[in-house]
Amino acid sequence: MDTIREQKLEALKTAEEYLGKLIPAMEEVISEIKGDMKEDTVDYLLQIIDGFNFMIETYNVTRDIVNDPEPLINDDQLEITVGKLSDGFSKKDYPAIADELATNIVPFLKVFKEAASQIA
Repeated sequence: MDTIREQKLEALKTAEEYLGKLIPAMEEVISEIKGDMKEDTVDYLLQIIDGFNFMIETYNVTRDIVNDPEPLINDDQLEITVGKLSDGFSKKDYPAIADELATNIVPFLKVFKEAASQIA
């Protein structure tokens, strides 16, 4: 049992470090989408979404620790947010994607990073 908890703590430590890079990159791509999209903005966005997916997987594994003793992240809201993001990608609606990133995803990642830093 301790081994699983230790692995989760290590995952949170990794997440904290990774989020220190992912959050600024996400904020940068949001600015590009809302401003002047560059030739490689969509490719950059896709790389960032891969990183976001990695953080979702990490959160899913560590949610019991992150949300103890009190819930910090609303899983139902996160699921809705991911659905909206997916919908934006299926429609190639980049302004809607940027809005979802800015309004819901970046705040989730910041809470997750803060929780990871306090726990790990």
